[in-house]
Amino acid sequence: MTGEEKPAAEEAFGSLWGPPVSAWRPTDYRADGSDARPPGAGGSLGDALLAKCRENPDYDGFFDRVDDEAALSAWLARPNPPRLELLIWATNAVAYTYRVKDRNVEQARHWSAVEMRLAQAFPADYTPADSVMGYGRDKRIAMALMGMADNEELQGAIAHAHDLLLEAERYFDAEDEVRERHSITERPMVERLLSVTGDRRDLYGRLAATARQLGDESAAQRYWSLSHKGGAIEREHGVPIAGEEINALILRGRYHLWRKEPDRALSYFQRAVDIANTETLAPGVAENASHAYHAMADAHHSLGNARNALALLDRAAQLIEGKVSAIRLTGIYMSRARVFRDRPDLGDALEYYLRSLEYCSAPAAPDDADTWQAADGRLLRIAAADQAWPILREVADYLEQSHQLRAAERFLRLATAVAEQVRQGAFDEKSRMAVQNDRADVYVSLARTQLELAKESGEEGLALFDEAWRTVETLRARSFLDVLGDAELTVPREVPTQLARTEAALLNRRRVLRALPGRDSAFWPQFSSLERELGETWNAMASATPAAQEYVAVRQARPTSHSAVAAMLAGQEAGSSTGRAVVVNLLFLDDDRLAFLAVGGADEHVRVAVARVDRKRLSRFVAANFGSAARVYELAVDLEDLFHHELAGVVAPLADLCDPGDTVVVCPTGPLHHVPLGAVRHGQDVFLARNPVVVTPSASLLHSRRLAARERARNAHAVFGDPTGDLPNARLEAEELAALWDVPSRIGPAATGDAVLAALGSAGTVHVAAHARFSAPDPLASGLVMADRVLSAREILRAQAPALDLVTLSACETGVSHADASEDPMGLTRALLFAGAGSVLVSLWTVPDSSTRRLMAGFYAELGRGTGKAEALRRAALAARADDARFDHWAGFVLMGAWA
Repeated sequence: MTGEEKPAAEEAFGSLWGPPVSAWRPTDYRADGSDARPPGAGGSLGDALLAKCRENPDYDGFFDRVDDEAALSAWLARPNPPRLELLIWATNAVAYTYRVKDRNVEQARHWSAVEMRLAQAFPADYTPADSVMGYGRDKRIAMALMGMADNEELQGAIAHAHDLLLEAERYFDAEDEVRERHSITERPMVERLLSVTGDRRDLYGRLAATARQLGDESAAQRYWSLSHKGGAIEREHGVPIAGEEINALILRGRYHLWRKEPDRALSYFQRAVDIANTETLAPGVAENASHAYHAMADAHHSLGNARNALALLDRAAQLIEGKVSAIRLTGIYMSRARVFRDRPDLGDALEYYLRSLEYCSAPAAPDDADTWQAADGRLLRIAAADQAWPILREVADYLEQSHQLRAAERFLRLATAVAEQVRQGAFDEKSRMAVQNDRADVYVSLARTQLELAKESGEEGLALFDEAWRTVETLRARSFLDVLGDAELTVPREVPTQLARTEAALLNRRRVLRALPGRDSAFWPQFSSLERELGETWNAMASATPAAQEYVAVRQARPTSHSAVAAMLAGQEAGSSTGRAVVVNLLFLDDDRLAFLAVGGADEHVRVAVARVDRKRLSRFVAANFGSAARVYELAVDLEDLFHHELAGVVAPLADLCDPGDTVVVCPTGPLHHVPLGAVRHGQDVFLARNPVVVTPSASLLHSRRLAARERARNAHAVFGDPTGDLPNARLEAEELAALWDVPSRIGPAATGDAVLAALGSAGTVHVAAHARFSAPDPLASGLVMADRVLSAREILRAQAPALDLVTLSACETGVSHADASEDPMGLTRALLFAGAGSVLVSLWTVPDSSTRRLMAGFYAELGRGTGKAEALRRAALAARADDARFDHWAGFVLMGAWA
């Protein structure tokens, strides 16, 4: 905008521009030229701007009416569009300042809501042609929605933000339709004056980012393409808009920087700087130039030119001092920290990491959560969860590498708290899993740091072993806990009846809301209010007894502590003939070390072992022979010694953490999801000869399942066999079991998918002898080949099995799954456990028909004698081994879930 244009704009818009920037921007700068007053460093910029708005006579006292609902409603009932246009810009500025400058999301939400009410107060037929600025009612509502989405993103509520952005897109589309209907082709006046291109590109860029965080990669790609539709540089009458051209050049440069082509990247960055320096009268030139200098600095850093990079970063900071949001300065500080990390002789990386974190923080009260202490002693809390995440992750990594373990552990705790906050903001299972997988590495880092600290702390380190257990459980299979938290559970008797009824009604309302096909801005206030009511109800329930606290922990999907697991195991030992059990969490700490965290019924603290195991080598070995590769036959015939050699380092620590005869409940990690650890040689015999082995996705799942409401099975047993007519041994197996249990067998054409689904919902034990298919690209498409169709894991996931104690899938590769970064196994086993099965017996590879029939007969015979499931499988497998020693014939079945 030229010097002549601004007065004309002021005349057209009145005092639209509000108070001068100098009246409320920070004016205290550090020696390096950067803003010395990050959010929370003294005084509220939002309060200062609001005070100026209250004093401005052009606003006609509106800002004094806002807190009086009756006065505000009366004012909005008689809207004056020119006055609305003036006020909506002011309220937008106030909301922006509270959000970006002060990190005061509560105030930002309040003023965004006021902005929305102003936007909705425009007449329904108010078009861009009626507006001095060129924005119609729909565009105003869309912009208010984008501000509301900003507020939710700050808090990590990604699903809420995404829905608001989708609604904004619909209003942008409506505005475009109005413009077309009224033949309005000229760009809005405000966009021409400010030389900007509108908000579509920003909208689609943000939709791409939120979709990616929620695990919808196809939507992310679609929105990313839309954000660049028509080429990287938008033009007005064939003339490039400076800011857009600069951003496009920087985007291209960063692409070449990512491709390790810094020379090409620098050429694009230099062109961006040249354009910025020739646009001295254009608005936003300082921001554009700063952006270009920052990009050039990153390129010089990649080339090893640390001093040049720092000089360019200084220039970038000086250009934007006090003029832009904290986000840009945060990025500059992060780049400085990275330079100092590589060149500690030039400066302190930690100082600049913490400065950048200040811009994602706000002043904290002593009882606030997610707090940290700045270098000057101020107590701050994380106020922008999503923006703080990468900073916390990087500063913790730096501290860990510098062996400042206690400081690293503090920041990693903060990072996991932020990750949990963002995860809770995801709405459904898919998006929560995406968030969990994206942030899984921070839990591994925290567990690693806690174990390192424990090793150095002697007796005091025992508590850190316990904390490491909780960290690992927080990572593992969280979607299982989410599903359990929403399922039918047995409410402890000590909980007052009225509270139980209130909870049941609220949970039902939540299920109804979650099932709605679409969500708009009106949905989220209802959902948030319901969540608050549930939280209050659970707090009241938890105050009843320790059993009620445990119940609430399951409802809220909180991971189970080691002490609760120990108490569970001790209780089972006291009331069962199955003997002792030890639960062992496995976790790769890095590429060379595998940690074993064990809890038994008599353990006051977690016991830990760490073994040297080459993760990459083990992963290659397992991928080549197990899982979907299914080359176990060749391994068993020609290379059995190699199998024992590769897995010996895993089994030896397991044996050290338990006594002979103990049931070992393994929570696998990475490639070990696909390996029969019981078949590995230990000493003079295989490990299974020493201990029964069971697998579970997490200890918390076992603990939580105790509260699941169980129904009495309408049918004790259901048997299915040979649906495709080409498995004679499977047919005999099913007929023998049906005769043993005195139930009808569903053989051949009678073994349909619907019949299996019905049995899962009514029987206590279901046995299926059939072919199975595993789909590596889509594990939930894996399924059982029944007479009429493939019964997929995705279908089974929707089943309800409240009485199901045991499912046996006597078929090939039914236990093959894909485990994601949070150790959530995806496949048939996961589907059955989700549906409610207490235990699932599945195969890790194609076991010969005759061997399977012999093993199943032995397994069920042992169960008939009252033997526990894990011990029954152990005895049956060892008996089969006595007849045929090749491990591919006897070791292919694994028990998942309950072992008693």
